Amino acid sequence: MNVDRIRNASKLETVTTRPDVRRDLHVFAAYVRDRAVKRAHRDNSLSKADSRRLAKLLSDPDAEAEVEKEGYSTWVDFVDSFAHRLGLVRYDTEGEYAGYTSYAPSFPDNYIEFDAKAYDKLTSMTLARQEERLFGSLLKGSQGGGSEFFSRPILGRLDRFNTWGSAVGVVPTIDFTAVRRFLLDLLARCPAGEWLSVESLVAYLKKNHRYFLIPKKPQVKKQWGRKEGRYSNFHESERQWGHEIDIKETGADAFERVEGRYVERFLEGVPHLLGYVDVAYARQRPKGVYPSLGWLKAFRVNERLGRALSGQIAEPSLRVTPNFELYVQSEVYPGRLIHQLAPLCDLVSEDTTTVFRLDRKKVAAACAEDPKLDVTRLLESLSDEPLPPNVQRELADWSAHGEKFVLYSGFALLETKGSTADVERYRVENVAAGIDVVRSPAALYDELEKQQLAPQRIKHGEKSFSPLPPKTRSAFPRKAAGKKRRQPKTKVTLMRVTRVQLMCPDRNFLDRLQRLLAERNCPVETDRKRLLLAYSNQHDKEVSQALRTLQKEFDVTIDER
Repeated sequence: MNVDRIRNASKLETVTTRPDVRRDLHVFAAYVRDRAVKRAHRDNSLSKADSRRLAKLLSDPDAEAEVEKEGYSTWVDFVDSFAHRLGLVRYDTEGEYAGYTSYAPSFPDNYIEFDAKAYDKLTSMTLARQEERLFGSLLKGSQGGGSEFFSRPILGRLDRFNTWGSAVGVVPTIDFTAVRRFLLDLLARCPAGEWLSVESLVAYLKKNHRYFLIPKKPQVKKQWGRKEGRYSNFHESERQWGHEIDIKETGADAFERVEGRYVERFLEGVPHLLGYVDVAYARQRPKGVYPSLGWLKAFRVNERLGRALSGQIAEPSLRVTPNFELYVQSEVYPGRLIHQLAPLCDLVSEDTTTVFRLDRKKVAAACAEDPKLDVTRLLESLSDEPLPPNVQRELADWSAHGEKFVLYSGFALLETKGSTADVERYRVENVAAGIDVVRSPAALYDELEKQQLAPQRIKHGEKSFSPLPPKTRSAFPRKAAGKKRRQPKTKVTLMRVTRVQLMCPDRNFLDRLQRLLAERNCPVETDRKRLLLAYSNQHDKEVSQALRTLQKEFDVTIDER
């Protein structure tokens, strides 16, 4: 398709970054899963306290300031409603009327419920299927008076047509879902990675798909006392909320004034929200009638759009390095993989490549929580490459520290010979034959005395065990008597290792060097805050090879200090 390229986009105000809606859906679901979130009684909104906490967790950089100023965040509210639309959470949206005089519904005790089944169903899908579910839900969004003509999308800045009369006429007959899908397919045919003219895209549609939005002869029910026509719902004004200027179908620029405005507003809607396109505006809003026309000047298509529409979004890849860092590469947020790794790792950085670092305490705690968890096997199943040997060894050691134990406070350990004692009422757990954990030890002792079993009661101190009386039989070993035999000395050989530290100029160079060394299985340690990379001098050869590789892009010199 023929769409003009923009030669100098630097003169425009380009918007290429945006909050990550995919990530924030998972963050919101986890937030609701881990706590009780009650919605407001009057308007069913999130409380300011929850909005403030969520604003710190979600990816919109302006959310915190907006909550402090307005008491809410438009991005937080959007993620909340989108999660509800996808079925990841449930809550009452209809409310109840308190009495005959109530003019609006109220929402008493309306808590958000996390739907684990729906969430697991979504995350168990491939990333391609998840992506299809997301954009499919957005394409089925608001129709009629809630469409891009009359309602501003979450990341949009263009003003809208006045909703006056939008409930009748041609607008209710438009299938906006089909229109949005048509435009997405059209954008996927545009050259990717280049700034393209919005004006030329509108011109292409006018020439080749003039009736993509409104049919040539729409089937509209006639309304008494109302003018009919393809553009009867759309009006311009010299003031922001007016509607005094009709748009006549016979006008030479009527297509640009209606369909052209819709294309502008669609581009800054679903495609921009999902990162399928970047947009660029003129530095100043054009003067003239409302709503604005021609303010959005250019768009740039991401290659991800074509892959998303064709179901070719690749699955994430995981690579574990010898320095216990995990590199997750994915073009969309891999929620399921992140959910599996987060309990075992610390997050180092989050971008197209997300970096984690395995944490010993977290691995041990996870193994204690779930004795069946095999961290080594889990990482081997997720990783594209075999785990480094040193990582396997350390994981085995860390997992061994995760054995779960139960501490009984106020209970006692009872040793009996055979089944002569009736202790069933007091037994909490049978540890082994003749050994039980029992409750109410004083009452049990009295009971055993009444049975003339001659029990012995030993009270131990807080810091050490009390010795057993002579000739007492016990399954537990006694302290060895007599002089201890001198143990032979263990031979120890120390190895002196000289470490080298390289101070890098920035994080980009540090990350590039670290990845090259990881590919060579060279163990290093990094301090991203201080931009330091440390390694043993026995690995000078691998580091020198990596630096020679970087010489192709960087003029590398080492300043000896």
